[in-house]
Amino acid sequence: MTAVNIPKLRVRTRKAQNLPQCAVEMSSLATCWASVSVDDKKCAEMAKALTECMQKGKPRGAKRSNVNYHLARLGKQVLGK
Repeated sequence: MTAVNIPKLRVRTRKAQNLPQCAVEMSSLATCWASVSVDDKKCAEMAKALTECMQKGKPRGAKRSNVNYHLARLGKQVLGK
């Protein structure tokens, strides 16, 4: 088996479709406002859900993968650089 010259090793992460924070709650409130008056009491529950979501804040991100670091480190050993 012959060695293959690979200058850089990279793994592309899968990008999930991320909705903005509280997008569902904001959309349902806007739909409610469009169907009835803005001051209608029917939309109070949706407004409360949006307020609670906004007060929670942004969730902490997941720990980043370090696979690219290890591929670069091992690539130097494999390629002999």
